[in-house]
Amino acid sequence: MNKQTLKLFTDLLSLPTAPYHEDAVSSFIQAFAKKRNLSLKADKYGNLIVRYTHGKNPKPVALTAHMDHPGFEVLEANGRNLMARWLGGCDPNHFPGSRVTIVVGEEQISGRVTSALNDGKIFEIRAQKTVANAEGVFGYWGLTPVVIDGDLLRTKGADNLGSCAAILAVLDKLQKEKAEADLWGVFTRAEEVGLIGAGGLVAAKTVPKKVPLIVLETSKELPGALIGNGPVIRVGDRMSIFDPKVEYAMHTLAQEIQQKDTKFQFQRQLMSGGVCEATVYVLHGFTVGALAFPLGNYHNQSKRWPAAEYISISDSDGMIQLCQAIAKNPPVGETRTPMLRRFGEGFKRQEKRLLG
Repeated sequence: MNKQTLKLFTDLLSLPTAPYHEDAVSSFIQAFAKKRNLSLKADKYGNLIVRYTHGKNPKPVALTAHMDHPGFEVLEANGRNLMARWLGGCDPNHFPGSRVTIVVGEEQISGRVTSALNDGKIFEIRAQKTVANAEGVFGYWGLTPVVIDGDLLRTKGADNLGSCAAILAVLDKLQKEKAEADLWGVFTRAEEVGLIGAGGLVAAKTVPKKVPLIVLETSKELPGALIGNGPVIRVGDRMSIFDPKVEYAMHTLAQEIQQKDTKFQFQRQLMSGGVCEATVYVLHGFTVGALAFPLGNYHNQSKRWPAAEYISISDSDGMIQLCQAIAKNPPVGETRTPMLRRFGEGFKRQEKRLLG
C-alpha cells in the first residue's frame, strides 16, 4: 500500500463514530469529494453518495459501506457521572471496568464503565472531567485509534470505516487514471442498530434499482476467510444469499486479475458471522453483491477487555484492486453466458447417449 492510501486509511479509521453519530466521518467524506470535484449528494437521512463518472456511456455500479461502529450515546450527565445507552453489538463481560472515550463536541474525554449492562443496554460511566450537558455526547471503547503492526491495521473500529476508506481509495485511483467508469460510492448510517441507514436509502430511493449494489463489509474471520489471504467475495450472510449473477461476475474478474498478477489473492465464502446491508437490498429487489475484509476481534470482543479490531493491509490492497476492476466492468445483465455456453455445449455432445 502506498503512503497516500495508507494515510487515507489511518486518517479515516482515527475518526470518532457511533450509530447516529457519524458526523466526523461524513464531514471527512464530503471534504474528500469536494477537494476532487466529485459529485456529492446527501439524502434526507444523511446517507452520502460520492460519484465518479467519466467516458462516453459507462455503466453504473455502486460500492457501499456504513459509517458507524458500535458505541454509546450519553443520556444523562451529572458532573462526572454519566448514564449511557450502548448502540450495536458488544460483549456484556466488558461492563463494568472497561475504559471508554467520550466525545463532547471537539473534545475527547477518558472515562471508565462503573456498572453492568442492563436489559435496555443502559450502563454508567465515570468521566475524568465534568460533562456539562448530555446533548450530542457519545463515545466508544477507549482504544488507540490506529496502530500499524506489520501487515495489520489495529484500530478502535475497522467495522466499517475500513470499507469506507477502501471505497474512497478506489474513487481516487479511478480519477487519477481518468478511467472510463461510473462509480457510486455510497456511505450509510446506523447499520449497527439494525441496518437503519440502508432502510433509509431504500425509502428515499437514493440509488436507482438499475444500479447494482456491491456491499463492502469487515466481517468476522471464519475458516475459509482468513486475514491476510485476500478480500472475500461474499456469497451471503447469516440471513440470506445474494445475486449469483453478480457473484459470478466478481469471481470471474478476481480470477482474471490473479492470472495477470500472481501476488493477488482472493477468497470466496458465505461469511455467516452476521447480517449485513446486502440482505436489506436483496429484500427490496436490488441487484446485489458483497465483498468483505476478514476481521479480527469482531466488535472489539475478546476474552476480558475490549480489544482493537484488525484487518490486513495486503487484503486492503487486494480489495481496492478488485473494486477498481468492478467499477470498470460492472456486473450488468446475464453475466453467466460463458457458463451457459459451456454446459450447453456439453449437453449437446452427450445428448444422444442419454437418448440411447
